[in-house]
Amino acid sequence: MRLLLAGIAVIAVLPFRASAQSSPQASAAVSPVGVWRGTSVCLVHPSPCNDETVVYRITQIKAADSLSLDARKIVRGEEEEMGVLACHFARPTSQITCAMRQGVWHFRVANDSLTGELRLPDNTRYRDVRTRRVP
Repeated sequence: MRLLLAGIAVIAVLPFRASAQSSPQASAAVSPVGVWRGTSVCLVHPSPCNDETVVYRITQIKAADSLSLDARKIVRGEEEEMGVLACHFARPTSQITCAMRQGVWHFRVANDSLTGELRLPDNTRYRDVRTRRVP
């Protein structure tokens, strides 16, 4: 009887364990499309860089792996446009890459979190970004 109960307990737990193990794959499929708000912190001092509260609006464009990132900062309570970046989204790894003349932005999407950094052409980490999805 004890062996039978142990077998039932194992069978009952297996589906739970299987779903828990598949969750990293599920988070890899999270869409970056949406509005994100958080901080962009300077990592190089002294520099002309300032720490900022940022809002990113990410939309998908033509190709499935192409995104547009409309970057804004909050100044005196109002959004101020910083620019729009053309980005590439690698769906299997949830990585976003946005190249520009001054460097390359690298972001990673995980659930309701978008984190990233700006690296200068010499590979110096210039900014650290931490945002959350806005409902």
